[in-house]
Amino acid sequence: MNLKVVVSGILVSTIFGFSFLFTKNALDYISPLAFLSHRFCIAFLSYLVLLALGTVRLQKKPYWKLWKLVLFQPVLYFIFETYGVQRINSSEAGMIIALIPITVNILAVFLLKEKGDFLHYFLVGLGFIGVSLIVGFNITLENIPGKIYMLLAVFSGAMYSVLSRKLSKEFSPNEITFFMMMIGAIFFTLFSAIRGEFSLVFNVHVTVGALYLGILSSTAAFFLLNYMINKVSPIVTTLFSNLTTVTSVIAGVVFRNEEVGAQQLIGMGLIIVSLIVTALRRTSAPRSNFCPQK
Repeated sequence: MNLKVVVSGILVSTIFGFSFLFTKNALDYISPLAFLSHRFCIAFLSYLVLLALGTVRLQKKPYWKLWKLVLFQPVLYFIFETYGVQRINSSEAGMIIALIPITVNILAVFLLKEKGDFLHYFLVGLGFIGVSLIVGFNITLENIPGKIYMLLAVFSGAMYSVLSRKLSKEFSPNEITFFMMMIGAIFFTLFSAIRGEFSLVFNVHVTVGALYLGILSSTAAFFLLNYMINKVSPIVTTLFSNLTTVTSVIAGVVFRNEEVGAQQLIGMGLIIVSLIVTALRRTSAPRSNFCPQK
């Protein structure tokens, strides 16, 4: 794992971490499906601009093979995530999303025939303990639906990471990201219109949120994420989603006055330590510490 992958992971996690805050603010004024339509239309338009400028190029390929990937991400993932964020606070949503590395590590063994060494799984477990400390056991009848939605988003995100790794051998990060944004724009616009939820809302929170999520969180972050998956195994890249948890908690505390206690701070510390050790060993190691399963 080279320095570019590490920097990309930090940028992706930071962008995604703040996305929960922008989503939460926007959903106070617009329905989830309509907001997803706004988000992906902006993302798709930004990619069309890049195509027109020649910054992004697409080759003739069998793009229909991407259908499974775009089903899990953006379609299912963002349906579950957006409805989940609507029902629980933004910091808690970011905490649950940090379960993606655990899920990816399980799926990668069976679907990619890839596995890590003992220290890798120890660091994954350390990050999981950190997430558990942050999330805690604050379960009520009111927040159960939101947590279920977020867990479904976790599974969808994990499946996307695994499928993206497989497809990265045939498609470039730009090609995968472009079709993700295109399908997202078409699907969520049609779906929100069919359900009677589509509307154009020119509220500052909705507009700023759609621009942030469309340009940064969708176009830029997903390009970087697809680039990372193209370079190293998803059992490595998804560890950076733990940093998303830390960013989302900080954003929730600073901008929405959400409370964080000592237990959550300890959990954040464990997450950061596990990520730093992982990045250092991957950067300094002469070869990858994961291997195909025989």
